[in-house]
Amino acid sequence: MDSDTVLDRIARTFEDVKNIVRNKHSCERLPNLKKDIQYLQTELSVLGKENHAQFIRSLAMESYLALLTAKSMPISLIEKRNILQTAFDKIKPYAFREECLFILLRIQNLLCYYLIQLDQTSLAREILESIEELYDKINDCKPDTFIDAEDLFTIEAINKIKRINPEKIDKVITNNLQMQAFLYNKLNIPNKYTLYNHLVLRRQLEMKEGTPQDWALRTARLGNFFTYLIQLSHARHHLCAAYHVLRTCHDNCKLMPEEFVIQKADFEMNFLELSHHWVKYGLALFNISRKKLLSKYFMQPPSKADLWKNMNILEEHTENTKVPEENEKDSGAEKNANGDFSNNNIFTFPSLDLKDIEKRVPVDIIKTSEDARVLFAFVHKWLMRAKHYYDFEQHPSQYISCSLQLAELYEHLAFFEKNIDNQYSIQKRRADVLEALNSLLKTCDNVMSVQIDVIRELSQVQLELMALNLQKLWREESQTNIINLNADADSIINSLDSESTKTLTEKTLNTSSKNVFLRKMEAATSLNGRLFRLSGQLNAKTPSELSLAIDLKN
Repeated sequence: MDSDTVLDRIARTFEDVKNIVRNKHSCERLPNLKKDIQYLQTELSVLGKENHAQFIRSLAMESYLALLTAKSMPISLIEKRNILQTAFDKIKPYAFREECLFILLRIQNLLCYYLIQLDQTSLAREILESIEELYDKINDCKPDTFIDAEDLFTIEAINKIKRINPEKIDKVITNNLQMQAFLYNKLNIPNKYTLYNHLVLRRQLEMKEGTPQDWALRTARLGNFFTYLIQLSHARHHLCAAYHVLRTCHDNCKLMPEEFVIQKADFEMNFLELSHHWVKYGLALFNISRKKLLSKYFMQPPSKADLWKNMNILEEHTENTKVPEENEKDSGAEKNANGDFSNNNIFTFPSLDLKDIEKRVPVDIIKTSEDARVLFAFVHKWLMRAKHYYDFEQHPSQYISCSLQLAELYEHLAFFEKNIDNQYSIQKRRADVLEALNSLLKTCDNVMSVQIDVIRELSQVQLELMALNLQKLWREESQTNIINLNADADSIINSLDSESTKTLTEKTLNTSSKNVFLRKMEAATSLNGRLFRLSGQLNAKTPSELSLAIDLKN
């Protein structure tokens, strides 16, 4: 049989198929499409068997028809999976042939999508991971090597058929990596999910695929996921990258006034979402720092801990100031953006210069009040940007969440502040925020759980303020009186043994006795208050996390 004659019939029939696919409203569309595809499959099978030189070419074209059938014909998901699985198994041994590679990658992507929908995740993972070794080989090839299988439906010889644009191969590889990231997320494998999600973002950045705004938001969301994993160095890098790209796009758009007017609202929402991610980052760093300091203090042996002394843990030396990166896996060699393996700079965007931006964002454990003020100022800026956007009547959930986060932020700052007067001022601001929020909540229905959280917070603030007042009073008294502990003890015992029903007052206690009581009251109150906060740090979530399970992803 003359292969040119067969190719001519195949080419003419394929043109009919393309016209049918485009004409979506024809009543005869599906019967004609099915008939023509079956005819092409028969012709291709004969061509491959009777012309050895055309075997690979016919196989690639058959694979393309399988892809077209799965995408266009109204058949079940299982049937689509079976068609693509058969085509994939046939063409995979010839994966690196110029006719086969591109269609193989496309079939792989759609097949794995159907497998995931059918909850056959193990098979999908096996297919995706088995073909990764091809990515390195593709990068080493000349850019004009491979052919789109659709272009094979012609009478032209292989060496005369145009080659595919390398960007199309890059995009389909990126899509396959994105499919892997989606699968690892579904399988709850966070270290692989973050790795492949990052690789996709890096490739898209280098290819300039999609819009800068979309890329920035997806990068910020990955940064937020790193915050959830307590991998704050990666979180900072991704949030800085998102801010840099979004700010650059915003500034460039401002040079085109008409375009900027159209996109101004979108930019506002983009920066608003970024604000929420930055606030979560800052609060996470504060919480980690507090937990580390409190754990170190309360894990001391009981014989060495003086429970009566004032806690001044900020003055203690912290050996390691770097935030502990939880869920970090010793994964050995990991893939980089091009598909090869490297241990260096895995989660970075080398094409972006982020050094100056990252320098302005704290990432190490907070040790001093100065460190706390720097982090507070950074987070407060982003939080107020979000809080000013929301109105209580229009966005009650978001407004409540921002208010609770602001109160939590003041609490963290007070914790790291050593000056008693400054602590008192900060706690008063925290109380003002909570009291204002409580007043608003009284006017609403169905917010009982939030009101309980707010009242609990206000109670904690009152404990803190009482402890601070006692500390200030003790500081003033101790500067003017000399304590005689033995005399104080005798005075207390005599007063307690008295038959009088009167309580201990300033009339029955001398000045030194008052000093002892103040000291003990101050120590007990301070300890109770800090244990109250410790229980929240080590066992429970913060009130802003507990309230209404508010979702800020909108």
